[in-house]
Amino acid sequence: MDALEYVKLNLKDDSIITDDVVLARFCTVQSNYKHSSYVSSNLLNIVYKGKKILHTKDGNIEIKAGEAFFITKGEYIMSEVIGDSDYECLLIFFDHDKARKLISDLPFKLNNNNSNETQNVFKFEVGDSLQNTIDTLKNYLENRPKFSDELITLKLKELIFLVLGTELKENFIRFCQNLTLDKTDLKSFMENNFEKNLTLEEYAKLSGRSLSGFKSEFKNIFEETPMQWVLKKRVQKADFLINELGYDVGTAALDVGFKTHSHFTRVYKKYYNKTPSLIDN
Repeated sequence: MDALEYVKLNLKDDSIITDDVVLARFCTVQSNYKHSSYVSSNLLNIVYKGKKILHTKDGNIEIKAGEAFFITKGEYIMSEVIGDSDYECLLIFFDHDKARKLISDLPFKLNNNNSNETQNVFKFEVGDSLQNTIDTLKNYLENRPKFSDELITLKLKELIFLVLGTELKENFIRFCQNLTLDKTDLKSFMENNFEKNLTLEEYAKLSGRSLSGFKSEFKNIFEETPMQWVLKKRVQKADFLINELGYDVGTAALDVGFKTHSHFTRVYKKYYNKTPSLIDN
């Protein structure tokens, strides 16, 4: 599910929702709570109680109380609360235009050269100065001040400046480069996301296109329909995992995005004219 839509539907009483920015408080008392979602808007997550693990395409990241992270638009993650403590955090969602405006006001210039290195999650510790800003954001949720959009934006900008004042400055500048990218390269987007369990509507939204525009551009690039291409790519990767890396069939099927073993077997047989199994040595 879209993380931002989840907040708007389920956390209305703990949120301030404006056109450009959304501030929300999330908490759970459920042990080992797990939730899969895609991030359709840039997000700052500030953890002030408990601990969780983010399972991302680039690996697992542990986040605990006193830490925070930015995550860029277009990511698909599974988050897992760990330990016996309750989990509480603040969430700030901000759109692409807001990100570009915030970054353009910072005292450095981004490198406009395209880089093969991407950093989609940036984790940092919350020090005393950052904590004061976070306490103010909590107060906004309690008191619902006028001009909430402008006030939240100012605090978000303040947090960004404070991170720039730490030893993480250079890493954060590199992250800001990716934060402002408009992810319009459909070929790269699909190559990075074909394993995700998304609908066509979700693929279109995450790539920044209407559904009709997404289908049309996809056909021009790949010369087949989106689902034909996605299934082919998933089967090809599963075949590699099984026959080159020794994965069992069920694990490979789940890893590449199939919901059931039986569906994977049917699609695999269609492409390879045999059922999936390890190559006999």
